[in-house]
Amino acid sequence: MARFDQLSLRERALIAAAVLAVVITLWDTLLMQPLEVKRTALSANLDTLQSSMAATSQAINAARATDPTTIALGKVKTAERALAGVNSDIESTSAGLVPPERMIEVIRDVLRQRRDIGLISLRSEPVASLLPQSTAGPYLHPVELVLEGRYLDILRYLRALEELHWRFYWKTLELDNAHYPLDRVRIELSTLSLDRTWLGL
Repeated sequence: MARFDQLSLRERALIAAAVLAVVITLWDTLLMQPLEVKRTALSANLDTLQSSMAATSQAINAARATDPTTIALGKVKTAERALAGVNSDIESTSAGLVPPERMIEVIRDVLRQRRDIGLISLRSEPVASLLPQSTAGPYLHPVELVLEGRYLDILRYLRALEELHWRFYWKTLELDNAHYPLDRVRIELSTLSLDRTWLGL
């Protein structure tokens, strides 16, 4: 620090800019890129699931409105078989996801093991149905948390979450280094459930 203080203002600014560039590069390479790949894959699964549910819902509604009764019953049975397939896909997609009622507990438990990280805020977001313009399930249960700490400490916390036997959907991960030497990270996580019940904070 003494040597740093002896440098000119221009030299100190150049060193600070270089350190910041290294931090941003490490953040992107070690965390953002792998998480973006995973987020893209999970988003594709959700999009496929939503499309299947929408098509099945339309088929059921069309079958119920069809006359004569025998034709309607045939379409309903076909739609029910398709719905059974969608439910199977839902169970496969949600396998290993943290249950909504345990989501906050899991996040806090991992955080308690990281005394070097501060929790700025943790709040649950409104539950959303995967089926557009519908109140039917399955449902996404989202949570937003804001953490503050040193870059490597935050990175270790996020890796600890990734290494849990429970899985999350990673929606948003934003880094704010305006509070140097501490960084702030805003994270949006969610899980999937057939139950709309959501235990708020």
